[in-house]
Amino acid sequence: MKSRSPSSPWTAFLIVAVCVHAAFEGGAVSVAADAAPSAAGQASNPAESNPADRIVGDWRPSDMPDVGIRIFPSKGKYIGGVVKAANPAMVNTEMLREIEYVPETRSWKGEVFAMKRGMFVPMTIRLTTGGLEMVAGVGIMSKTITWVPLEAVPAPRP
Repeated sequence: MKSRSPSSPWTAFLIVAVCVHAAFEGGAVSVAADAAPSAAGQASNPAESNPADRIVGDWRPSDMPDVGIRIFPSKGKYIGGVVKAANPAMVNTEMLREIEYVPETRSWKGEVFAMKRGMFVPMTIRLTTGGLEMVAGVGIMSKTITWVPLEAVPAPRP
């Protein structure tokens, strides 16, 4: 299979940093990603049971067309792990953690792994008509990324 070149320097750095992070974290998402339902397997309106569950599902950051991230509940919060990537080493890597719903602002706050910094940074997620909008970082060191729904991604095979 021919590998694709990254669409931007940020994407290339993201791939390398995710692989390094996965090596240190030991693939913390692997079991959860297999057990977490994809967007296709969820109820037609997850907001009926819990408005915080509206972020649950499979998503693709608009600047990373070959990556799919599954957000799912875990221990009273939400986490997100890579379920699809051109680079198989990225699959099962934790990218989002400690996500909590803030009812007053109808948003979610947590942390996202920032490749350029090699560490988790604060982030906020808001729903949009087309998907999600994530603001990662703080102040002038922040970046806004649009996320779109990803068609059902099969769980990785062990």
